[in-house]
Parts: sequence; C-alpha cells; structure tokens
Amino acid sequence: MIAWQTVFIDALWVLGLAGALATLSYISWYRSVVHWSWGRAFSAPRALTPLTVSMELFSIGMAMNGLVAYRPAPWWETAAWSILAILFAVQTVVYGMAGMRYGWDTPLEGRKHERT
Repeated sequence: MIAWQTVFIDALWVLGLAGALATLSYISWYRSVVHWSWGRAFSAPRALTPLTVSMELFSIGMAMNGLVAYRPAPWWETAAWSILAILFAVQTVVYGMAGMRYGWDTPLEGRKHERT
C-alpha cells in the first residue's frame, strides 16, 4: 500500500533538486544572452533567489524524511537539515528584498565583475 505522506515528503526534496537544476540551466542560458561571467551571474538576486528556494525545499524534504521514515534518522541529522532549511529561508528573504529594492540584475557585493 502506498503511504501518501511519504510520497509527498519525497516529492519535496525531488522538487528541490529539480528546481536547483532548472535554476542552473536558466542562469547558464541567461548569462550567455547578457554576456556575464559565472561570478557575476551568481552574485545577482536573479540567480540566488530561486536557488535558495530550491535548496530550502530540498532541506525541508530531507528533514521531514528523517522524521517519518520507516527507520527514522538520528536527531542530529534531522536538526542539521532543519537548521539548513531555516538558513536558506533567511537567505531567500534577503535576496528577494535585495532584488526588489536594487534590481534583479544588480550584484550583491560591491566589486565589479568582468564581462567574460
């Protein structure tokens, strides 16, 4: 019999990994269109916001999987995934606010990136 709770939890971390791969693919295409370096692309909220959302989903899925699995994971493993999920959530808010305030293509750090 299918345990729908387990299917939903596994779908969270799979969706997180799929989102991370989709973000990397989109940023690869976008940087080739606007002629950015990888460093410039990964300093813009346009790339960092969806990447941190994806990693947040992955971390939540892994933490929940550790809680409800047939053989639950050790408490420290679930705690580590939960802390990562919280940190990625904070980063998502920070990058989202920076993107709305300064523009989605504005680099987060102050140094200039070369156009390679």
